[in-house]
Amino acid sequence: MDGVDIAAAAAGGAAWSFLIAGEERQFQGNAGYEDVVEESYSYDSTVGNYRRVAVGDLVVVRNSREALGVGYVEELEVLPDQQKLRSRCLYCGSTGFKERTTEQPRFRCSPCGNAFDTPKVETIRVTAYRAHYGGTWQPLEGCLDKAQLAGLSLSKSDQQSIKAMDRVRTLDAVTARGVRFPHQGSVSGTSRQHPLELPGGRRRTTAAVRRGQNAFRNALVARYGLICAVTGSAPAEVLEAAHLRPFATTERHRVEEGLLLRADVHRLFDSGLLTISPGLLVRVAPSLLGYSAYSALEGNSLHVPEDHALDIDVVKEHFAVTTATW
Repeated sequence: MDGVDIAAAAAGGAAWSFLIAGEERQFQGNAGYEDVVEESYSYDSTVGNYRRVAVGDLVVVRNSREALGVGYVEELEVLPDQQKLRSRCLYCGSTGFKERTTEQPRFRCSPCGNAFDTPKVETIRVTAYRAHYGGTWQPLEGCLDKAQLAGLSLSKSDQQSIKAMDRVRTLDAVTARGVRFPHQGSVSGTSRQHPLELPGGRRRTTAAVRRGQNAFRNALVARYGLICAVTGSAPAEVLEAAHLRPFATTERHRVEEGLLLRADVHRLFDSGLLTISPGLLVRVAPSLLGYSAYSALEGNSLHVPEDHALDIDVVKEHFAVTTATW
């Protein structure tokens, strides 16, 4: 599926949220699937809405707490006549039983109320599906939490692995949080680059530089979205949490004293070559005015909402200290 196809698909179709497998599963009747979160999602013909997912649909991948990322279905693989293990309650045959971590017996069935240590296991034949969206994948990193996702859902059930979403409102929500999809022609999907089997999968990693730094960045992302306060929307991979007051001095992380900045802008900010005026305008040191990419930022308004959490007194302090060296 090439960029033209993706752009056309983006104009219409449905929207879904996919619940990742593993420890996020509420009920224990199904053994789960091998998902590679940034690439594909696997499900089968026992899952609600399995027939409705199609190429071009918008998908938000979620866990039990928040949205992990978003993309468009570029390819849908169908694998007929697959074997699947399914567990059932020993008493009523339901798959809706839960595992208990502090009580015995180990399992308790929600429908009939009985508890047991070992469920009945059966092998069934299913059609398996794998939805691929890696070419358009954009990380969300908690930009939308569970409550916000619920507000965008067309289903009130918390138990569905594949939930229908309001496509227009979901697109509006992720766009408002700084997400930008590839432009027409920029994604080449004439042949999928990743094989069907991806042993072990892959995951993005974040290096923890200071204790609490990841939590600080997460809090800023939740507050402002994936938006550099100076340059605007940016990929999640280049956004960093910046302190208006040096962490080495305060040893604390306060959202009121933080900004999300692109990595290069963050370096300039910490080096005293860029600051924010009390009126929330970008100011660039005279020594940078020969660099068009940075001189163009001079005087621009900060990319933060009107109800921002910034402590203006701290902004004034940073501005005064920084410009005094110019």
